[in-house]
Amino acid sequence: MTPDKLMVQKVLAQIPPKNEKLRTMVELLQGRIEEDPNDFWAWDNLANLYFSEGFVTQSIDIYKEALKINPDLPVTHLRIGIAYYRLARLDEAITELNTAVSLNPSLAMAHYYLGFTYYHKGNSDQSLYHFRRVQECSPETRIVYYHMAEDYLQRRRFPDAIALLEELLKFSPASATAWYKLGLAYMGLYKNIEAVNAFRQALKHNPQDERSTSMLELLTNVPEI
Repeated sequence: MTPDKLMVQKVLAQIPPKNEKLRTMVELLQGRIEEDPNDFWAWDNLANLYFSEGFVTQSIDIYKEALKINPDLPVTHLRIGIAYYRLARLDEAITELNTAVSLNPSLAMAHYYLGFTYYHKGNSDQSLYHFRRVQECSPETRIVYYHMAEDYLQRRRFPDAIALLEELLKFSPASATAWYKLGLAYMGLYKNIEAVNAFRQALKHNPQDERSTSMLELLTNVPEI
């Protein structure tokens, strides 16, 4: 099959007139597919264009046409999974993302989105597992330290949260949010001096951080007896 002409016309109609380059690309890819319906590159790139312009649902249908030509490409399953995640169709996202990691177990971005998807499904164990896999597959992707620490905080595993946040702060010392979370973790262990220092660091980097201000007042404003 080729992309539905009405859908293509709808996409073209919403492309700003000044964006002639994008319009030309859509028309070019549509033409290539009409000439050769088995042109995987054309299907894949047309789907990428639709996704980038906000036509997420339509992009999924086009990615699936690309998969009919090359069904074992993990990146395409990853992109479909991300599209489903964007649409909050979490079960379908999990199916596609799991397919991606079954085809390429080291695909860090697929594990990353699985971590988020399982988190929103309320499955903390699976969420944490996939964030750990991101650590293993892509050690330089340190943002997962924050997400893992957030999970540990919810489980009241405060020492684990502290270890991750301190590691994150070595590379992002100006992250007020990380300092705030570190303060919460220290409070959970009743280490109030360390918590106060963390909240002060958060305010140093973001003086408008009302959460840290509130916590600092809670810890330092001792009523007179």
